[in-house]
Order: sequence, then C-alpha cells, then structure tokens
Amino acid sequence: MAQTWPLKCVVAASEVVTIPAPVYFAAYSPLAELARFLAIGRTYHARASIGSFVDKVQVGYYAYERREEWRTCAVAAAYAGAFGRDSIERDEFSYSMAIWELGDLVGYDLAELHVLGPTGRVSAVMDEMVLLTDTNLWTRLGLVHWLPKAQIVQRVGVAV
Repeated sequence: MAQTWPLKCVVAASEVVTIPAPVYFAAYSPLAELARFLAIGRTYHARASIGSFVDKVQVGYYAYERREEWRTCAVAAAYAGAFGRDSIERDEFSYSMAIWELGDLVGYDLAELHVLGPTGRVSAVMDEMVLLTDTNLWTRLGLVHWLPKAQIVQRVGVAV
C-alpha cells in the first residue's frame, strides 16, 4: 500500500489504513481576541447611551421594582468580557485604565493600532469601535463580526 499521508490508524491488528484529512488554516487576526472579549461582554450589560463609556441607571417605576443596572459602550463591554461582569462596577474604573489593561491583555496598544473601518475611516481600533456604535449606530454584535476581518493599516507608528 502506498503511503500518501503521515496520519495512520490501526483498523485491524494486521492492516494499517492511511486517512487523508483536510487541514484548514484560519487566517490569524490580532483583533480576533478583542472580538471574543466583546462577544462575551456584550451579553452582560445593555448598550450605554450615545457618547457614554459606562452608564449606571435606575430601572423601575415603583419602589419595590427599582434596581440599578449598568450599561456599557463597546470598549467597556470588551473589558467586561475580558475581566468579568463586575469589573466595570469598581470605583477606580476609568476609560484610560480599560484601554491600557485591554491592550496589555491582547498584546498591542488599542490607541496605536489603526484600522480601515467599514465606512472608509482610518482610526485607532478603540476609536473606530466607539464611532461605529455611536455615530453609525452599529450593534456590538456587528462589531464582533467585523473586528477579525478589519484591515490593519498601521501598528505602533509603522505602516503595515
């Protein structure tokens, strides 16, 4: 029997069968991990109002049904997806801290990685996430699908 592939499987004690298997190599995107965090974090909290990073709102009309609820923008949702649902509720939580900690986790600075947005804008990935949700009224799920496919234009001051 001619051996065409290195994968072998023993079917019977005397016979070796070669099994050709397709190998798929997905194109790696540095934004895929950020998209995964956003996919998780968007399920924790409702979307914040336009122009807000994080909103703390009171829901319910009557006293017995009132509760406080958190709402997040796309960047804060990605942060919550990476660091946990309650991570945005800390007193010391801030936009610059979220950008720095997310960048540290994914391995690049979100303010320095520039992408070509679906609208033709070239901006930092964190700015593009906020602009797409606030200005162009994208959903955060739409961002999850777009981020891994986004074309990286510039990284840390060096053209790609």
